[in-house]
Amino acid sequence: MGIPSPLGVSASGLPAKGDVANAVLSGTFSGVGPSAPFAFIGPMNFSIYASLVDTLTTTAGSLSATVATGTGIAAGDAINSTLVPLGTTLGALSGTTATLALAPITLMGSTQGFYPGAPGVINGLYQTNGLLGATVTGPNISANTTVTKIIQPYIGDGTFPVRGFKQLGIVQISNAPTAINNNNLPVPFVFTPTANGILASGTDSAAVFTGSNVTYVGSVQLERSFDGGSTWIVCNVGGSGQMAIYSAGTPISTSFGEPEREVLYRFNCTAYTSGEINYRISTTGGAAQSLAIPLLA
Repeated sequence: MGIPSPLGVSASGLPAKGDVANAVLSGTFSGVGPSAPFAFIGPMNFSIYASLVDTLTTTAGSLSATVATGTGIAAGDAINSTLVPLGTTLGALSGTTATLALAPITLMGSTQGFYPGAPGVINGLYQTNGLLGATVTGPNISANTTVTKIIQPYIGDGTFPVRGFKQLGIVQISNAPTAINNNNLPVPFVFTPTANGILASGTDSAAVFTGSNVTYVGSVQLERSFDGGSTWIVCNVGGSGQMAIYSAGTPISTSFGEPEREVLYRFNCTAYTSGEINYRISTTGGAAQSLAIPLLA
């Protein structure tokens, strides 16, 4: 077994909001220096990637948008902004004029049910925002079927009419289902949104862009310690002696495993010129035995 890490060495390992791993070491480099160390065991993920902040301006009901500069980003890059749905990317970028590309949404629902005057409905949906006009695929759904109306919007917990109540969504579709769900059991449907998926007009001065086109200038290496943080050794990639040093500036995201308890891991930024360098190591599930308990005399 590895030597337990002493007091003051291990990081907390607490994941950020929205991160569902059991233990996470993450942060951002903006200069030369090491991250906090943390003890991991079992299968792990690690990533190093650059991110870029630019101002994004959107128009409700339109896939056309603008960015303030467009420098350092390109078509295909992902957008993290409150103005666009999760998973949105830059479909195209010319100067500061962008075309947004929206990701398909998978929702559980049922085709069993009847609504007067509707050729077909899908009910029991936990989301309806932005679905109008979306193309629908799934069990018993004909080709070229679209959402023609939001019959009943989804309303989440605590908003209507009393706390704890959920109103599940119902949408009308352009073609009647070829069959209905057995026993009214929910099945997955895939909705591909149109421009209606952009719900708000506004400007986000802190929109974050990531992707293969977003790079940093610097060098980061993955290191580990077997003696509680006194000695740090650069990890290797495979058994050829190639060191886990990343200086190309492009994203790295992969997984590996640690069989030994209380081995400390950290990232070390050994050279820095520009860009925001993000890093993350995580472990999840039964192998997430990441709490480093110090030995006290």
